[in-house]
Amino acid sequence: MQKAFPIFAVELFCDGWLFLTHSDVTWDGSSHAVKRIRINADKSERLLSHAREHFTDVPSNIDLCQYVGATLEELEKHAEPVVPRDVVSSRLQLLFEGDLTPITLVQLMCVGDWISVRQGNEGEIRVTYDERLAQQISGFGLFMASFVESLCSQSTMLSDGSVATVFEARPATEPGICAFLEMGDAVSAEPGPEDALGVEPEPEPEPEPAPEPAPKPSAKEQEKLRIAREVKAARDKMEELDKARVALLNQLLVLRHKHEQLSDQSGWRAIVEMEEVGRQVKDLSSHVDQIDKQLSDARLAYAETRAASLQALKELGQ
Repeated sequence: MQKAFPIFAVELFCDGWLFLTHSDVTWDGSSHAVKRIRINADKSERLLSHAREHFTDVPSNIDLCQYVGATLEELEKHAEPVVPRDVVSSRLQLLFEGDLTPITLVQLMCVGDWISVRQGNEGEIRVTYDERLAQQISGFGLFMASFVESLCSQSTMLSDGSVATVFEARPATEPGICAFLEMGDAVSAEPGPEDALGVEPEPEPEPEPAPEPAPKPSAKEQEKLRIAREVKAARDKMEELDKARVALLNQLLVLRHKHEQLSDQSGWRAIVEMEEVGRQVKDLSSHVDQIDKQLSDARLAYAETRAASLQALKELGQ
């Protein structure tokens, strides 16, 4: 069956071929933009052959990611599929900035097995979702219908409106993720762990001429500070890995440019140096793949840590 590329692009995220981390998406106050699209290191060698099963003219993984990025940017231009942030559960608000738009919906597809959008064998579009996720988003059905309509409008084979859309709610398949969704009522307005009840994660004492002895924090206050430190540590680890990856990519770009220059030269020394640079490119690419995997794990760990922190803070407040 011939795939429609916009649907195929979304399937790549649903099936774990591609993913977006928190730092890969920016919010300007009205819409989102994608800074980069990441390839799952475990599937990178098979990604191109997978894509060519449906689209034989895809030149490389890089080109595929560019095509997918253009698809997401086009989706974001549609004004209809948007859910204001204040009517989205505070649990989901931890995972993206700004309103819930097509790009942030794709972000959610990269976390656990909450939701997927696929093209069925008969050409129909199947939206499968965890029913508890739907409870976290006001107007979920209308939002998803508009999202699918926007996807179809980008494909000539689907834009005539004759394609059926099938919605299927299902029980949870990942207990840890579902616990994240099940904490409290949907569309609540609870503070995040760092800001809950005005507690600062790392208070800095202000110097005073004659400071009075500060009262010893209560056990409850100490627990709140411990929780905030855990969340901060998880976030810092994620941001540190992202910075390390950017630095590696810059080095990789320099090496690839040097390798390209050497390939235009002749002589024994140029050949030897080109082989050495090629080895460095290979080693550095492997390191980038490792960082990608660590970043994926760190993002999920951050989301789960904040989820557990919210529950702990709720229990402390009772």
